[in-house]
Amino acid sequence: MASSPLCSTQTATLTWGNRIQTNLYRLATAAAAVIGLSAMASSAAGSTPGLPDGTYLYGESPVADTIGAVYFVFEAREGRLSGAVYQPSSSFDCVRGTVANGALDLVITDAYDQSESPYSVALVGEAAVASTSGGGAPAQLEGMYAIATLSELDQQILSTCRAR
Repeated sequence: MASSPLCSTQTATLTWGNRIQTNLYRLATAAAAVIGLSAMASSAAGSTPGLPDGTYLYGESPVADTIGAVYFVFEAREGRLSGAVYQPSSSFDCVRGTVANGALDLVITDAYDQSESPYSVALVGEAAVASTSGGGAPAQLEGMYAIATLSELDQQILSTCRAR
């Protein structure tokens, strides 16, 4: 009978280890996606479209709130933008930047240590993209899907990053 508590303790330890491993995997996935945005900018082809004022949501998945997918929510006003990169059920990093020469020139602020990293993301294509301002945008972020409806979470994240 002395081995039963040991077995249950080992099971709890394995479960905890799996949770840690899953959380680390999610963080690594988010970091890889942010780096991927930068890589997309250097390989993008097409015209150099602009980005009308409005609020936008792009995702690795065309379906909002998909666990494991990375989302980029932002507000563009007069060539400037603020927003965040996040995964559902995880932390988010605030983003600020400008729209110029067919690209989003971004500075991403790490949520944990407040370090800043520059990135550039190309705007490509001619497809109309929905924006909450009611109009369409002539650009798309390569490798990401435009999502027309922002959730309450998206609005809260935008509000938090706007206040910084």
